[in-house]
This record gives sequence, C-alpha cells and structure tokens, in this order.
Amino acid sequence: MPKLAFAVVAVALPDSLNPTLIVGAVYLALGPRAVRRTLAFTIAAFAVTLAGGLAIALGLGDLISAVLPHLSHDVKWSVLTAVGILLIAGAVVLWWRRDAVAHALPAAPAEGRASGSAWLMGAGVAGVELLSAFPYFGAIAMVLGASVSVANKISLIVLYNVVYIAPLIAVVVIAAVMGERAGRVLQPVSDWISRHWPIVVAPLAGAVGIALTVWGVAELVA
Repeated sequence: MPKLAFAVVAVALPDSLNPTLIVGAVYLALGPRAVRRTLAFTIAAFAVTLAGGLAIALGLGDLISAVLPHLSHDVKWSVLTAVGILLIAGAVVLWWRRDAVAHALPAAPAEGRASGSAWLMGAGVAGVELLSAFPYFGAIAMVLGASVSVANKISLIVLYNVVYIAPLIAVVVIAAVMGERAGRVLQPVSDWISRHWPIVVAPLAGAVGIALTVWGVAELVA
C-alpha cells in the first residue's frame, strides 16, 4: 500500500500542473469574492474529477474481475511499467510541441457575477480535462491491478485527486491570507504558467515515467 500510494502521488504530481485549471482559479482569485469563488471552483473541479475517476474505476473493476479474477504478479507490474512508458511518451510529445501547446492555452473566460458561475466553471473545466486525463486513467488502471481492498483503492483515487487539486488549494489559501494583495503574487505566476508550463510539466512527467518504468521492470525481473 505505501509503495502504491507513492506511485499514485508520483503520477498525480505532473498532472496537477494543469494550466487551464490553475489559470482559471487565479482568474477568479483576482475578482470579487475571491475566496468564495476560488473555493467553489476548487470543490467543483475536485468533485467532477473524483466522480469521473470512481465511475471509471468501478466499471473497469467489474470488467477486470470478470476477465482476470486473479491478477498475476507480472500483470500488476506490467501495468505500472506501461503507465511509466505512457508518461515518458507524453513528456516527449509535450516537449516537442511545447511552443504550440503553450500558445494554444485558452484565455480566461469572461467574468461571471454570480457565485454559481465559479461552480459551473470548475465543473466544466474539470469535465473537459477529464476526457483527456491519460495519467489519471493510467493511475486508475494501476490501482485496479493492485492486491488491495476496495476501500484502499477508493482512498488511493481520492489521494490522486487531492494531489491533483493541490495548486488550486494553494490559490484559495493565498487569496484568503493576502486578500486584495493576492494579485501581486498570483498574476505573475499565472502569466508565467500560461507561457511556460510545458517546460515544467514535460521534464517532471518524463522523470516520473522513467522512475515508474525502472521500478516496474525491476519487479518483473526480480
């Protein structure tokens, strides 16, 4: 369980540097009722991503139980190795396309006055991001292949999502502590992330992918 939790956190870390979610949270932090709106955005994003992950996990769990009731040691570590290889491939593509991807980041949406808009914005952005959340899908497959209880599998998926929204929680905390001065810290960070996030995410994802691949291969040949 500790090893699996470490692997889940390792996959979630590069995925947490999601520029669309972070820029959206920062945008709300610079407007009126910053704490309330960023908190609503964060909770909505967490709820949608967690619900989607659990739905996928439960569905895949039933399928895996039916097809492979007793997963072998080799299958379990092969899944981990595959997740690592996918992260490496994703990192290579992201680095190769870093300029185009950074420039393709959508602009912040027009500001809504009602507090409900923050909920809808968080849920909407998280829902769109979930459609292409390949690291998340890999982590779910890794968790499903582990010999742990259903409760532990659910807790690992929750752990992934907590790490995933950690930057959003940081935005909420900064907005709450600094108040109107938060813009001095958040705006430059948001601008930098908008322009340079691939050069951070790609090496981090590649390093995590290499570590998971080496770990998986080591267990397979042991």
